[in-house]
Amino acid sequence: MTPVTFLEALRFAHSRKVVLPDEFYLLDLKTRQLATTVGFLSSIEQIQTVIGAVNKAIADGSTFNDFKKLVAENEIILSDAYLKNVFRTNIQTAYGHGRWQQQQRNKAKRPYLMYSAIDDTRVRPSHLALNRIIRHIDDPFWLLYYPPWGFMCRCTVIALTEKEALKLGITADEDLPQVAADMGWSTSPLTFGEMESVVDQKIADSILDKEYLLSQKRVIQAEWTASKKLASLFAPMNDSSRDLFETVANTVIPLDPSIRPSAIKTFLDYVQGKDVALSMYLKQPSISLAEDVLKRWVKDDMAKIHAVSSNTADVVAGSATLAFAASLEVGKVVALDAPMLLAGQSNVMIQIESAKGFGIDLEKLNAGEGVILQMGLSFQVVSIEMVEGQMVYTLIPLLN
Repeated sequence: MTPVTFLEALRFAHSRKVVLPDEFYLLDLKTRQLATTVGFLSSIEQIQTVIGAVNKAIADGSTFNDFKKLVAENEIILSDAYLKNVFRTNIQTAYGHGRWQQQQRNKAKRPYLMYSAIDDTRVRPSHLALNRIIRHIDDPFWLLYYPPWGFMCRCTVIALTEKEALKLGITADEDLPQVAADMGWSTSPLTFGEMESVVDQKIADSILDKEYLLSQKRVIQAEWTASKKLASLFAPMNDSSRDLFETVANTVIPLDPSIRPSAIKTFLDYVQGKDVALSMYLKQPSISLAEDVLKRWVKDDMAKIHAVSSNTADVVAGSATLAFAASLEVGKVVALDAPMLLAGQSNVMIQIESAKGFGIDLEKLNAGEGVILQMGLSFQVVSIEMVEGQMVYTLIPLLN
């Protein structure tokens, strides 16, 4: 097969529309494949420069240091860790797309694919678990696990003849590991254009695999639906929120590069009190897989931010809405079905005791003062009393 310094990768890379970060994260997952962006940059010209440098690396086979130098020459300042993420992720995505195109054209001769992970100290356990799995090229397994399927993923896929696949051993259904897909990742062969018709035809022709195939396709479709819904619930960004977005991103990304910009946007909507639409949605009972996916994204996203910014204070307090306070009574257990911000002073206050480590400390993220409590936490109301003109509701967290 042709080496992957191929035309398909370069053509795909050049075809992607350059958009601003907040525009990119308003795109659904499928459309997102046709666009690219660079976080922390606010001008299209700067983003085009960075992406152009990536595309030059694809065309020339140049190194990360060459790419970094070209970015610096254009007076664009980004951290080495973030530049490495941009460089490797964009190149691997382009190569993955081109590799898939080649393998589809050659599948009559090489109808099987083998997952190949790099077995070193930097590989993610979930990616290593898939190493040397062999499945037919039309198998829906590749809908979720065709690399790259995560930021800076270095895995690849090798095309095999049927004879090679049989010799190495085709992986049986019962031998597939239980690996959770990165639900925030938007690359999938289904978005490359050919796989949907392949799966639809396979479902039509199959009896034994029909339920499995349908379930896999439903997962992908649920992710797209959830992505579009989440984007629709975000508050519009203005200059102030963009500045705060950049500040928080510059704080959390170096601590955990896997934190997605959409996670930061969710967090900021709560910080800025623009969470009404999202909170109302989260509080509604789930009636579809897409709604379950969206709620899991929000919970997981806030958990990642919490992991790098948990509060150290034993007692946290902040104002509460009258509606929330009216629902409280001594002895009652309250479960948060959406994140909740405790900040500022008012006539109605919520005070959480024994709260160390239970919230996201806004000061640690340079996002102001206060604490955000994650959805899923439970508290018991232990007292309600008037203190210096304020009605104070005291709660204690319950361990889940």
